[in-house]
Amino acid sequence: MVTTRKVLEDVGAGKGHLSTVQLVFDEKLERNVILKIPGGEMSKKILSIQDDRFAKLHNTEVNVYEILKIRNDTEILYPRIFDMEHMDINSEPRKHGFIVMEYIKGITHLYPNDCLTPEELVDPVRHLARLHSLAGKLTDEEKKLVPRDFLSGWFSELFTEKNVNLFMGHWRGKMAELMPSTQSKEAIGLLTEILKPENFQTLNDDCKESGIQEVLCHGDYAASNLLFEKLPDGSRKFKSICDFQGSNWGNAAQDLTRLFVTAMSGKDRRESGEHLLQIYYDELVRVTGGNAPFTWQQLTRSYTRFLPHHAAVVCITTPGWFFRSLTQKEGAENEKEELERVMVEKYVTLMEDLNTAWKESWLD
Repeated sequence: MVTTRKVLEDVGAGKGHLSTVQLVFDEKLERNVILKIPGGEMSKKILSIQDDRFAKLHNTEVNVYEILKIRNDTEILYPRIFDMEHMDINSEPRKHGFIVMEYIKGITHLYPNDCLTPEELVDPVRHLARLHSLAGKLTDEEKKLVPRDFLSGWFSELFTEKNVNLFMGHWRGKMAELMPSTQSKEAIGLLTEILKPENFQTLNDDCKESGIQEVLCHGDYAASNLLFEKLPDGSRKFKSICDFQGSNWGNAAQDLTRLFVTAMSGKDRRESGEHLLQIYYDELVRVTGGNAPFTWQQLTRSYTRFLPHHAAVVCITTPGWFFRSLTQKEGAENEKEELERVMVEKYVTLMEDLNTAWKESWLD
């Protein structure tokens, strides 16, 4: 029997370019669900992302959901999965792949200007520690389902010389004019240096080179991949992790830096980053029974080492969205001014901090 699904809304429109995400009514399940299908025409057209990469990303996500389903005692919040299929571009007929998952009501999508408070990040940080703790519980066969070359492979494909030049367009004009400090202006020249293939390979191999034990990383633990419910008082309650396409074996710091640079204002990140790292580490120690895969000192050093990469990714990829959003708010001056205030503060602090961290951790 073929399942009939009626599309109700394209909930992924404007929120990502690697998959089509739709709210559909599933007649077999008799309920609304989220249907996720790999591939995005914009990514193919503008960034030249190929089908084999979409297949790797999608199949990794399917594999991780299978692992989480088996390890259902880990206290990790993620959407209930009803059905999945791997993507196979070589089969006849071709398998396009899909994931049918729970539709969680009341979720608010987070955009780059939506800053979470340190208090709102406590639950996501603890859930991340629980995800990372799975490394010590998986069988050798389960471990093979998750790649070890995500950072070197995906980022080298995304940040080709052509794509970096495309992204850097804004930094040759308007973005440079918004940088008030010498340190933030100086960092503009570092963006292309940081986003080089050899640096992606260095980060990819970090655990092997540093001796830090690798963990099961989410790979894209950004604010946009965390589901929150907005409460009547305006605060947000963490509900779920989603989008495991980038999952990989690697250094835990890749997830923590990605979270902090996307989710917090620069002020909160600077003032509360170490406190949140401590909450993460305390939870990791708890769930591993005192056998954390690395020391506190190794974690803090790794955080500084990964910060330039994820700060540069945010700074180089989001200005297009920023300027489009400003244009859309023409006529609503208060909203426009607030958007500019929030984003400029985030950009300036990220540029200053990536400059400092790059010199501290990458330049001998």
